[in-house]
Amino acid sequence: MIIGRIFENVTLNVLKKGIEGVNRRHQAIANNIANVDTPNYQRATVSFEDQLKRSLRGEGFIGQRTHPAHFIIGGVKEISQSRAQVAIDNETRFRADGNNVNIDQEMADLAQNTQRNLQFTELLSRKYSSLRNVIQRAGSV
Repeated sequence: MIIGRIFENVTLNVLKKGIEGVNRRHQAIANNIANVDTPNYQRATVSFEDQLKRSLRGEGFIGQRTHPAHFIIGGVKEISQSRAQVAIDNETRFRADGNNVNIDQEMADLAQNTQRNLQFTELLSRKYSSLRNVIQRAGSV
């Protein structure tokens, strides 16, 4: 029962952080598109998938110590503490006005990000639907 609760919390946290990351990326892409003609604007990118993968592999968990003599387990971050990282692309330069937004790339990124958002939302919807079914079955017993 406890392992089931831990698994449910991890799954829900991963989906929650995935949706937060996708939304943050969507904001960055929308901002890039809005500034496509702004001189010296540098495009922003957002990454969060690698952090989630590291957390799921156990590299991101911190064990809870109940006594000062206990060993520290882990040491990076747990899923609930992970944050989408925003980076400014200062390397790419292909326009004379200093702006490095490629509208074709941004539109492709937007389409891909929208698809990821749909996937995370669908998985979260399925998870809540299965939890609802378990609660309904438990209530009828």
